[in-house]
Amino acid sequence: MFKFFRRFLKEAEDDQVHLQEKFNYFRRLLDNNNLALATMADMEEKLSGNYLFDTGYLKTQVDLLGTYVREIISALNQLTQNRYQELVLVHQKIQAVISQDLTAVPSIPATPYILPISEINHEMAASCGGKMANLGEIRNRLHLPVPSGFAITAAAYQRFLEGSSLSKVLQEKLSDTDITDLAGLERVSRELQESVLQADVPVDLAATIRKAVPSLGSRYISVRSSAVGEDEEFSFAGQFATLLHVDPADLIDHYRAVVASKFTSRAIFYWKYQRFSLNELPMAVGCLEMIPAQASGVMFTVDPQAPYGNRIIISAVWGLGKFAVDGTVSPDIYEVGRESTLPVYQRRIATKGKALRCQEGPGVEEIVLPPDQAQAPCLDDRQIKELAAMALQLEKHFGRPQDIEWATDQHGSMVILQSRPLRVMAAAFSDKAEEREVSTWEPIPPLLRFGIRAVGGVAAGPVYIVRREEEIVDIPSGVVVVARQPSARLVLVMNRIAAIITEVGSPTDHMTIIAREFRVPTLVEVGGALRTLQQGQMVTVDADAARVYPGVLPELLTRERRSRKEDILRGDPIFQKLRQILKKTTPLNLLDPTGADFNPNHCQTLHDITRFCHEKAMDAMFALDVEQSVKSSGVCRLKSDLPLNLFILDLGGGLAVKGKSVVEESDITSRPFLAVLRGFHHPQIRWAGQVSVDFKGFMSVFANTLYDMNKADTDLGGKSFAIITDTYLNFNSRLGYHFGILDAYVSSETNENYISFQFKGGAANIERRERRARLLSLILSDLGFKSQAVGDMVRARLVKYSLMETEEILESVGNLLAFSRQLDLALSSDAVIDRLFQAFKERDFSLSFINA
Repeated sequence: MFKFFRRFLKEAEDDQVHLQEKFNYFRRLLDNNNLALATMADMEEKLSGNYLFDTGYLKTQVDLLGTYVREIISALNQLTQNRYQELVLVHQKIQAVISQDLTAVPSIPATPYILPISEINHEMAASCGGKMANLGEIRNRLHLPVPSGFAITAAAYQRFLEGSSLSKVLQEKLSDTDITDLAGLERVSRELQESVLQADVPVDLAATIRKAVPSLGSRYISVRSSAVGEDEEFSFAGQFATLLHVDPADLIDHYRAVVASKFTSRAIFYWKYQRFSLNELPMAVGCLEMIPAQASGVMFTVDPQAPYGNRIIISAVWGLGKFAVDGTVSPDIYEVGRESTLPVYQRRIATKGKALRCQEGPGVEEIVLPPDQAQAPCLDDRQIKELAAMALQLEKHFGRPQDIEWATDQHGSMVILQSRPLRVMAAAFSDKAEEREVSTWEPIPPLLRFGIRAVGGVAAGPVYIVRREEEIVDIPSGVVVVARQPSARLVLVMNRIAAIITEVGSPTDHMTIIAREFRVPTLVEVGGALRTLQQGQMVTVDADAARVYPGVLPELLTRERRSRKEDILRGDPIFQKLRQILKKTTPLNLLDPTGADFNPNHCQTLHDITRFCHEKAMDAMFALDVEQSVKSSGVCRLKSDLPLNLFILDLGGGLAVKGKSVVEESDITSRPFLAVLRGFHHPQIRWAGQVSVDFKGFMSVFANTLYDMNKADTDLGGKSFAIITDTYLNFNSRLGYHFGILDAYVSSETNENYISFQFKGGAANIERRERRARLLSLILSDLGFKSQAVGDMVRARLVKYSLMETEEILESVGNLLAFSRQLDLALSSDAVIDRLFQAFKERDFSLSFINA
């Protein structure tokens, strides 16, 4: 008997040790998550141009980030019994790319000077440029129609510059070019282009090009830029030359003209601003058969202004596609659903008064169209659906939304001319002001004069209040977004936002890391912003001084524009290396924890990994094994005037005393638990008036509880159970005939704080239980939770509120648990839901109108 008793105690002690270990893993994950986010924020702050740093700093930060993320992954796997081991390999791959970027030296692959399109694929972008690499991919792997032709490679560009002695000339002129001197920039551009146009193409390169011309098999060709990086990492849209319907006999001259377009004033400005060396972004050139298009245009696989709107957008004009993109004529617009039937939802047929077409000889000409053709649609339904099907095929193959150029040839067949990534989240830089002392000077009395600067800078615009995440896709351009809390989903529209103000938040949360990448001035912890600021009200946000002023203040905006110009022009290769490293570090792609892509294999950056691990760690703590807790030797019972059969397991710091079998509320030191108990003790909460049910009703309710009733020896009965520390609570409640789980963490670190809530069951029929679930979801959403009700179950989560606010909300959750414990029996109609919702908002917990 003594051996059995000792073994029983040993098992109980082991259970408690196991729970303590799980909490320690959770704490370690949170600590390293905070360190990782703070490191990312520090690296992004260095891009402001107000700090000096060297490659030593970059190496140190990269090493630190790698360590923190490894610790996060390790802690999550220990917390979940190695459920996410694949994260180790995902992290290694991302870290390897970052390390390569840290030590990378630009190089041009050694290839032949000419590569036929039949031999080109996406992996050859460094040799042929993104444009030609994508076309080769489309032809050879998707077997979609594209023009025939070849690429003059980056190796040929290098041979041209070196063999003609252009490298030295160009380097000398570019190194002395001041891009702030626009007149001088134009002059240098003309000189550089003339140098290229007059340069002799090396004999071996010229001979190779001439030898390839007959393979084109076309009377006229198009010669297009395909610079390495163009249409991929960097946007050079419209900056490099495209020559249409030209004679292939003059291909060497055409080649020089396209290379020369690398040195237009616009291209030089962008090139110099990005701090590229002469060997970076080498100019490959595409030489393709000319498609004498009957109609042509552009299609987007998603609507850039509403990327989750499930629509393909197709534009079309008569003739060549240049007029579809340069605004010369208004194109037809077709909106096509992405469903399997490809329904055409909208046709906007424009009057297209003119067109660009191929001449009889070389060159193109503008023609006036007869009225009947000008007003006629360019595409019929069959062609629209054919294009839409191609669009979805391209998007699926390349793994992201696409911006596609297309044409119909003289036989009416569709041809793909280009496919590149669609920038639905393109940055609209609004750089922060130069670092300055925050003074007490105010040009006029501000509306708000407090908050934390998350991203510095000054911006003005009309207030746009966001209360629900579903409203984010509707955010218009140029607004000051005001919200209760940060949302990482703002990345979807960050290019439209002038500034951000949130009532809660942190300089190192997910949203502000993204806002910093986009240089959007951001203030967080601006309490009362939603009460003070009105929808549509024009304001100026000075994030550096933590001030929000009424109206537009030119004196602040002028200073911001001046500092922005200075900031844009500041930089060197180390800055560019940091920018490159941050591309695999800070962007956040995992936006929706409920989405199918929220898994380790979709983590593309270190930020993705930290977001995934944090979310799954909260899930793991939410699902702590209650049966295991009940058997722990340290369990004690709470003596209270509340009608709760409540047991407590303290994992450290949750109780003022240890070793008691019975404790009182005065012994509790767990901040989240005390907050919930305060909610239970609200003077209007009624605990009397239990409703009796028959045995069949009880078993019906019990079968629908949160707990797995298939487990052997489950004997929770009417017990409620709390696992606590000084900052943590996992509360499994049984109030009446329903079950709930409340999991919360409260600390001075806003990034760590969260509340997870789940509720199910009741004594009434399913219709009334579902009404209660809808009521709870409404109230939780009003409190700031992301909430979902399915049947009679409610799931909700709230994250990243301050310590005080999280405690206040936990107290409200305590109110809610007690307030709603028997309401399923009273919810006789949907109208009662609205009355109860208003009663809770007004803190009327007496339910007097029900009992009247």
